[in-house]
Amino acid sequence: MNYRESILLKFIDILPFEDSFFFKKSFKKKVKLSNELIRLNYKKYSPYKNPFFTSIIEDKNLYIWFYERKFDSKIIIPEAYLFFNFFKEKNQNSFILIEGYNVFFTLIIKNGILVNTYVSNDKNENLIAIEMNNYRIYSYKEIEKKDYIRQRKELIENIEFQELYKWSNFDFDKEKFLPKLINSIAYPLSFFLVFKMGLEIYHMKSIEKKLDKVEAKYTKIKIKTDDIREQINIENNKIEKWKNFVATELPYGDIVSTFVNISKAFKEEKFIFISFSILGSRVKIDMESNEDFIKGLNILSKIKNLKDITIKYNNRNKNKVAYEATIVSQGVLP
Repeated sequence: MNYRESILLKFIDILPFEDSFFFKKSFKKKVKLSNELIRLNYKKYSPYKNPFFTSIIEDKNLYIWFYERKFDSKIIIPEAYLFFNFFKEKNQNSFILIEGYNVFFTLIIKNGILVNTYVSNDKNENLIAIEMNNYRIYSYKEIEKKDYIRQRKELIENIEFQELYKWSNFDFDKEKFLPKLINSIAYPLSFFLVFKMGLEIYHMKSIEKKLDKVEAKYTKIKIKTDDIREQINIENNKIEKWKNFVATELPYGDIVSTFVNISKAFKEEKFIFISFSILGSRVKIDMESNEDFIKGLNILSKIKNLKDITIKYNNRNKNKVAYEATIVSQGVLP
């Protein structure tokens, strides 16, 4: 075990998959919640009677892991989060099944968000199919036990100091916390690293406050800009819709001539008109015939000023077919 790993393990505990219960809450905007507020509002969702919990807020999502056993460390990082954080960088939408010790761990990632994680006693393929269908996820990855053991070790060894900062949303006596950690480490190098971690955490919190102020100013400006842009887009959409309406719905066409031309084309053929309608530039013809319906398509394709001719419906048993076509635009009515 290297210096870095030994130091990290003095500060944190890894919460195993099988010893925790996951809960997620999404918000419409970014929020900040204290541990007291989280406990007050979400403790009821825990299956444990008097649960402990560790939580993190990412973007507009609150992730909570409830657990029964109290840990000695102040920073508790869920094993499920380490694997989620690793896999979301590889695939934003994925169903991941991990083989553990006599159990299976499931991670469901949708649009880069951890939507669910749970433990099961076996690999239930029917449940997997249902879950993937419910969340509309089409990527499936399965991790064998040997790869899980190796990857778990690597993820813990590679925990960065910023990860500690992300999970350090707790209340503690800052004057006593750092000396206590320093006194628990004997080597000068360890002392230096612990001190460096404290400086990094302090520096990150200072940056966070500055970023909050900048973000607030940016949000105000963005709201004003978005309002103006939205009005411009609304007006542009109105203009575009009118142009499309004029171009597609009001082509110049003589309805009587169109009907006469179509009637003449089918006069000598064994097709019987059931109905004929023209709406804007679109012509719909319902017919009855013992002939091949493709023959009707060929007849219509030879008529001048008709395009996009298709069969919209056919029933061979009842000898019924419906054709649709578009009148070629020749300008708009005055």
